Amino acid sequence: MKDIKQLNRKSKAAMVLIFVTLLLLISNYFIGQNSKKTNEHIRAIYNDRLLVSHYIFQYNNTIHQIIAAASQPKATEGKTQIWIQNQIEAMEVLHKKYLQTVLTIDEQVHFSKLQQQCTQLVVLSEQYRWEETTYLAHQTLLTLTTLSQLQIDEGKTTLTTANALHSGNQLVTQFEVGLFILLGCLSMYLLVLKKMKYNIKIPQAPSLN
Repeated sequence: MKDIKQLNRKSKAAMVLIFVTLLLLISNYFIGQNSKKTNEHIRAIYNDRLLVSHYIFQYNNTIHQIIAAASQPKATEGKTQIWIQNQIEAMEVLHKKYLQTVLTIDEQVHFSKLQQQCTQLVVLSEQYRWEETTYLAHQTLLTLTTLSQLQIDEGKTTLTTANALHSGNQLVTQFEVGLFILLGCLSMYLLVLKKMKYNIKIPQAPSLN
């Protein structure tokens, strides 16, 4: 009976050991997935927000130069028109870079508006309509301001998500530490059971004498 009880204890301990090991494997899997997602969010902050903010800065700089050029004396109208057209054509490179990033729905709407405004700036400058060119350029700056604010908002959201994933990893890590402690205790328990010796007395046959 004692052997059976000892075997039952070992079996139960072994089952718990297997269960704890499975929990550790599952928690490791979730930590790996969360770490992957965290890295993706960090890359997104750089690729889709910080780089885009730099593009918007370049847009702003060009539009301010266009406003200054459109305010020049009319004697330089021809040169101004060609210069503005060249600047807008150069901005096409920024358009392509911008479109390589991940755009939200709101961002797509305002970026399309920016592209339309840039095209219209060329049309107005070709017609030497400088007041309208200047006005549209100022409206373009407002569009860029909106796009810039979207980068800030989306960056904050992405950072919050990354922090939440990191906090989740910390909780799972603490859970893992507890499981490792339990695993150690179970291992010790099994070792103790193995070393325990039970003296089994075999009854002797009755003497006939």
